[in-house]
Amino acid sequence: MRIILDTEKGRIILPKSFFTQLDKMNKIIADSGSDKKWTAQTYVQDQFDKAMKETMLRAEDKVVK
Repeated sequence: MRIILDTEKGRIILPKSFFTQLDKMNKIIADSGSDKKWTAQTYVQDQFDKAMKETMLRAEDKVVK
């Protein structure tokens, strides 16, 4: 899922499908017996923290993992 960080307007733009996907993830978590529940803010923060540990790339750079 791609999330846009708009540095000119100082906002984060989520795709239309984001909340549907978040609901699906939360259902899977709940079905596994966990009390954890993602909010939009906690999920984006978690993903941002993970991404900041990686090398920053240009759109045309090849990602090798």
